[in-house]
Amino acid sequence: MAQFGIVLNQVILFLVLMIIGYIAVRLRIVGEDFLDSLSRLIMKILLPLLVFSNAVSGTSRQQLFDGYPILLLSLGFYISIIIVCFLLAKILRLKGEKNKVFRAALIFGNAGFIGIPLITSVFPENGAIYIALMTIIDQSFMWTYGLALTTPAKNGKKFSFKNFINPALCAVVLALILILAGIRLPKVLVDALSTMGKAATPLSLFYLGGLFFFCNWKTVLKCKELYIGIIVKMILFPLAYFFVASLLCSNKEMVQTLSLISALPTMTTIAMFTKSNRNEEDYAVGFVLITTAASLITLSIVSYLIL
Repeated sequence: MAQFGIVLNQVILFLVLMIIGYIAVRLRIVGEDFLDSLSRLIMKILLPLLVFSNAVSGTSRQQLFDGYPILLLSLGFYISIIIVCFLLAKILRLKGEKNKVFRAALIFGNAGFIGIPLITSVFPENGAIYIALMTIIDQSFMWTYGLALTTPAKNGKKFSFKNFINPALCAVVLALILILAGIRLPKVLVDALSTMGKAATPLSLFYLGGLFFFCNWKTVLKCKELYIGIIVKMILFPLAYFFVASLLCSNKEMVQTLSLISALPTMTTIAMFTKSNRNEEDYAVGFVLITTAASLITLSIVSYLIL
């Protein structure tokens, strides 16, 4: 159960960084205004740099073409999980913004903090390129559909694609253009961008820990949809996806990679989206914490059955 050890180490690190953030707020070293500024820094600068550097680092045009199955598998995964979560929210009769945030919390997994070390450890030879290619699809959905789900409707305001023009999505598009054009950036530049972008992970967890101080996230423990969502999204869906994808794709490693990605707990960015939009932030923060704790069991079950 090597995968359990990997997940356990990441969860412990996850919790330590959040505790540091919580203590910093508790001791009034930083306040809520600082957290709001930190959130903007992460979403507008650090995350885009992380996405961009991961995508262009060592990824050639030929690798992009050769890795097209992982792109198709990622696309199929997101279309499938969006449909499943939509139907699940309907069955559970969730209404309004809680319906949307519930779906966002289940659709988008923590590929950055837990997924990357897990996949690269399980598949040391090809894991990094799988993650880089998957990130292109992942971030495209995150900063469009994910943003839409976590943005509350205001006075019947009409949908506008302008809402989705943001630094992270621009980073994905720019990375794709450079890769397809065969333009390789200087290694020192990519390293610099990567170094800065990697700060997004610890600072996101610091931010989330501080957010716990201000949020009443414990109310989520009483929500039955949380536990149903964990069973469906973090156990049943990954196993079903693995079975179907195995019939369609002969590359077992790619199928296993996306199956593990589909079993990940809620992405911390979802909590940041809801906080910045003042939209069910307690609910989202609770999902991040509880699904992360549950992943110790669910990821072990899934990895045991598919690897």
